[in-house]
Amino acid sequence: MRAIRLFFLILLPLSASERGLGGEVSADSKATIQFLEELRDQETGAFKQTAKDKPSLRATNGAVKALKALGQKVTDIEKIQKFVLGCYDAKTGAFAEPDGKPDATITSIGIIVACEVGIDHEDILKAMDYVQEKAASFEEVRIAAAAVEAWGAMGIATKELQAALKNAVAADGEKVDPFDVELAKNGMARELASYLVTMARINPKYFTGLPGDGLADLYFRINLSPGQRTDGGWSKKGEKASDIESTYRVMRAFKMLDAKPKDIPQLRKFLASHRNQDGGSATKPGEVSSASGTYYSVIVSKWLDDMAK
Repeated sequence: MRAIRLFFLILLPLSASERGLGGEVSADSKATIQFLEELRDQETGAFKQTAKDKPSLRATNGAVKALKALGQKVTDIEKIQKFVLGCYDAKTGAFAEPDGKPDATITSIGIIVACEVGIDHEDILKAMDYVQEKAASFEEVRIAAAAVEAWGAMGIATKELQAALKNAVAADGEKVDPFDVELAKNGMARELASYLVTMARINPKYFTGLPGDGLADLYFRINLSPGQRTDGGWSKKGEKASDIESTYRVMRAFKMLDAKPKDIPQLRKFLASHRNQDGGSATKPGEVSSASGTYYSVIVSKWLDDMAK
């Protein structure tokens, strides 16, 4: 039996920022909750990216996480569980979107949403094996590491992912040395943040083990903050305009480091520019609201609220 089976020995809870906390719900939050509920497919209980789409694992993952971050109890859990398990192949360990093909990325997303809705690990036993065997590119390893975290096994039996990460970085040709300040320029803050978060998920002691006797917080604020654009967000490499997905990646690194970006007011304005009258948010200002866009906006806003406490 492979070392990956050690994953089943340790089950760590998700962070408070991902669970969603109770408390008074604002009018804006109520509108966002209503928008997300309107994306629910009544037959399966799962969620759609937009009202015109079919239910999917990716959309369900974003909607469920957003609802939890807003402090809202997710209903029809059993129906959602049935939908998620219907996307899983117990023989191969792979997940696939309805009418789609299995791969490492969607299997990682399947693992994450399965954990979010309380599906027993035993019911998707081979999924972790599948992603560790199939993850090859950096992006595949990055989302596989997120699945490791959701599973509750950070730092346990991840030799395969560590090797895959090293190979992926070499194959992708990206310069991701976290001690090179040039990474923060020209959109490379996204790449740096993605690398740091992936490493921290594979090895939770990564940040604390850095040189500087606990100065990792200061160091990475120096490296990540210069990448913040004048519009308040962060961009992809070579792009001048910020995008919400890159902003989400960088902010997750700040959250893991318990650090703050340099211009929070402008970042809040950037998030607000993605919000629509229907209560949801788009991935680009002016476009249709979606489950993913709403999740990015909700979770980054919650992290900012947490940082203000």
